Amino acid sequence: MQALILFFVELCALRRTPQDLPASEVLLAVVAFASLVVGVMIGLVADLSIGASVAQTLFELAATLGALFFALRLMRLDARFIQSATALLGSGVVIGVIALIPLSFNPTGSQETDLAALGALLLLVVFVWSVVVTGHILRHTFQITLGQGAAIAVAFKVGVVLLMGIAFAGT
Repeated sequence: MQALILFFVELCALRRTPQDLPASEVLLAVVAFASLVVGVMIGLVADLSIGASVAQTLFELAATLGALFFALRLMRLDARFIQSATALLGSGVVIGVIALIPLSFNPTGSQETDLAALGALLLLVVFVWSVVVTGHILRHTFQITLGQGAAIAVAFKVGVVLLMGIAFAGT
């Protein structure tokens, strides 16, 4: 387990690639579960209800895996799905755990404090890092440049936020 965590940390440091992972459906399932747990924790720290946290995390997981599957199918690179999905979700778990720290400073709360401002700044740094890591994974998955991968990552993240805003407007 420690080697797996170290792998994802190294992936987030851009020292490893998705193809370094075994193509294991069991590993993908374990990482998807960890992603669900971390996503729910993020939602709870951000003052969402448990139900909203679970629903939004499941929505984001489905969107991520669905978009990746569709893009790989379109490019006829289906065989890369398990490793790429595992890499995306595993790196998301590492970055999500780190994001819990600035989120705990309540940067989205109603009170403006120096701690909240620091939390907002740190969240911005975590977001940029997340885009770079996702771009790195997409670069190796689709054989594109890091810039192209990062641009796709930003477009995807914005799209998911917009779709979640529409889907969960009443919650």
